[in-house]
Amino acid sequence: MIVTISREYGAAGIAVAQGVADALGYELLAEELPKTVAARLGTSADEIASRATTSASFTERVLGGLGAGTAEVATPATPRLPGDFDETMRREIERTIRERAERGNVVILGRNAAAVLGRRPDLVRVFLTAEREWRLARVMGAFGLERTAALAELERVDAARRRLAKDRYRVAFGDARFYDLVIDTSRFGVEGAIEIVAGAVRAAERA
Repeated sequence: MIVTISREYGAAGIAVAQGVADALGYELLAEELPKTVAARLGTSADEIASRATTSASFTERVLGGLGAGTAEVATPATPRLPGDFDETMRREIERTIRERAERGNVVILGRNAAAVLGRRPDLVRVFLTAEREWRLARVMGAFGLERTAALAELERVDAARRRLAKDRYRVAFGDARFYDLVIDTSRFGVEGAIEIVAGAVRAAERA
């Protein structure tokens, strides 16, 4: 089976994705994807991560939406690549997602993987949402941000995700009709969300 997890910013996507992968004994495809694509294109994982989403932010990458799930450290700036590199990069990201999906037993976090893979019987598509105040509290707590700064970051990152989903994949970000499960992590908590997703995947396997 393949599990794709999309999420609003601050809705605990990393924690849920890792928990689901652990519960099912699946591989989590998150941190390794930029590294794989970078190796194919002869550039750095940081460059892939910083360009993988429109207007990517530092906190977005720290939370693992684009790269690793752990905090980044300051490194020398990677030389910016030509604009047409972005399209080549996205094609490689999509190819990597499809190739890994063919082996099954994987949880793929973000990167519009559900849209990339399309409808297939072995795919469970998950979207994580949460109350804004709950998400704000997570962002503020994780980075020590004031409320105003955290709110601006939340709105900007979600807007970038909506824009990319619409412009490239013709998908309405968070539209329940496009997913098999839409879970409010502020209602069920991280552990509850993990249980719901893992249970749904096991049910799909039996079906």
